[in-house]
Amino acid sequence: MDNQRKKTPPSTSWQDVASWYDDYVGQDGSDFHQQVILPGIARLLNIPKDTTYAYSLLDLACGQGVLQRYFDQSNIAHVGIDISHDLIQLAKQRDTTKKVRYIHGSATKLLQEDGMPAYDLKPHSFDAVTIVLAIQNITPLSAVWQGVKHLLKPNGKLIVVMMHPSFRVPRSASWQWNDQHHRQERIVWTYLTSHEIDITTNPGKGSKGTKTIHFHRPLQAYINTLGNAGLLIDHIDEWVSHVPEQTGIKSEAMMKAKKEFPMFMAIRAINKE
Repeated sequence: MDNQRKKTPPSTSWQDVASWYDDYVGQDGSDFHQQVILPGIARLLNIPKDTTYAYSLLDLACGQGVLQRYFDQSNIAHVGIDISHDLIQLAKQRDTTKKVRYIHGSATKLLQEDGMPAYDLKPHSFDAVTIVLAIQNITPLSAVWQGVKHLLKPNGKLIVVMMHPSFRVPRSASWQWNDQHHRQERIVWTYLTSHEIDITTNPGKGSKGTKTIHFHRPLQAYINTLGNAGLLIDHIDEWVSHVPEQTGIKSEAMMKAKKEFPMFMAIRAINKE
């Protein structure tokens, strides 16, 4: 009989790394948030500046509320949902306006058994829904998209930002230097196969780091499931890293490669009735 204590399986929630993640992201988001992701979302949403229009925005897997603070406009009514209790509490603490409604809940349980929205949300009441750097920690996709479909207004927008699934596959993609051609290359050895990957979320803790689950899926998984839910993709952005390479004889070639292989992908889908 095996008397060894069974290891706790990795979680899809970031509850166990909430404090570490808050230290990493902080008040305004990481450098990637500030330089690439948040400005990109702003372009894709194109929120009306007219303060007489009451714009409603739901941020799923909102973490500690970085997106809400970035879009701090008087005409925006914010709601944030996250499965991590501690991250929701941190979001509430950081909300100096006290106008954001933060909910401890799951992005996969937006609908009740009767098909009506959960968490006292109103059907077809949001102009936009965002999921930022979180969809690859969430399963199943269909439950998320069905919930979003019921919550978005007609022609409302869903913005999903993720690590690029074609080039940034954990433990299945890497950079490689080609000495013969003096060229930085991106190599990928697993792509079409959907699979779960245990990720040490706080790698600075070494062997004591906490593991969460990354769900790798090919592009067709996102495109097809969104379409099946009645959310039609009208735009895709692919964003490269803004971080410059260190100086050296390889730096120019490495920067050229960075500009060719995007780090993030953003999907905009419309709720077509």
